[in-house]
Amino acid sequence: MLAVMKTKPEKGIEIVDCPIPSLTSPKEVLIKVEACGVCGSDLHFYEWKEYIRDDLTLPRILGHEVSGTVVEVGSDIKDFKPGDRVVTETWGGCGDCYYCRLGKFNHCLHQTRIGQKADGGMTNYLLITGNSLYHIPSSIPFDEAAVIEPVGVALRGWECAKYFKPGDSVVVIGPGPIGMFAGLIGKIAGANEVIMVGTTNSAKRLELAEQHGMQTVNIDDDSAYSKVLSLTKGRGAELVIDTSGGRESLSQAIKFAKLGGEIILVGISPDSIMPLSSIVNKGLSIVGSFRRLPHTWERAINLVHNYQVDVRPFISHVLPITKVEEAFQLLQNRQAMKIILKPVLI
Repeated sequence: MLAVMKTKPEKGIEIVDCPIPSLTSPKEVLIKVEACGVCGSDLHFYEWKEYIRDDLTLPRILGHEVSGTVVEVGSDIKDFKPGDRVVTETWGGCGDCYYCRLGKFNHCLHQTRIGQKADGGMTNYLLITGNSLYHIPSSIPFDEAAVIEPVGVALRGWECAKYFKPGDSVVVIGPGPIGMFAGLIGKIAGANEVIMVGTTNSAKRLELAEQHGMQTVNIDDDSAYSKVLSLTKGRGAELVIDTSGGRESLSQAIKFAKLGGEIILVGISPDSIMPLSSIVNKGLSIVGSFRRLPHTWERAINLVHNYQVDVRPFISHVLPITKVEEAFQLLQNRQAMKIILKPVLI
């Protein structure tokens, strides 16, 4: 089978021919991959960003936004059978460690982490633990199902928000796929205004946000802060969700939040300098949101299934994995939103 593999600690990837994996544990499931989304973290692995290198073991098949069909199940698997249509969790929680027993599966001490510490889904077949799978309805196309994972990341950010009420204003920093989905969830959650903040390089993405009913602000514009104030009655936003992970984005979030407001950090970024005095003076609450929980998956599947979060306009390209270099170039040049890779039979 062909696979997109990171083999060397340098920029780039390779397409290699790998054997189809076999079950090694009664708790495993073999999945025939139908679609795999390209995440921002995959791009950073491709670029070999310094701050993300420890998250990847080499050689490694990339990809964690996976939808597919069950081919074979281990003897301990009771809830899945061959032919089932599924999406896959990325972390592979053990279910037994301290954090799993607390229900905090996203912080499992023994994470599999497909596409990072275990082989991922940019290939034909994926081996994964059964407790990392979720059924999807037959009415969800596999390409759309592969986008449920980033929808879940955005939804988990909303689940972490404690103080938002319908009618409040929301600022989302970062008009990538997760930011867009966070904005769409804000619309259905009853936000008075969803204000999407991006850079000049994200002009086309900001246009897409406007097409979906969001106000937009270019952070490179000197009037960005005053525009947010004018949209929020001079107070700032009750809730700011930072999905960009930019070095300056937390400082921007602090500036955009109203007194006593809340900031949810979703994007993973290099360490940044933030104005601690402003956090104190404004009485802000700042919460980190990491991946998803099982109930997040169920909700995200429902939102996509019911088209309350319609992912179709955000799938900009569907490419065979043999064109993965093109996919990464499109993302580097901000010429794509969400790219779906399809397996290639040999």
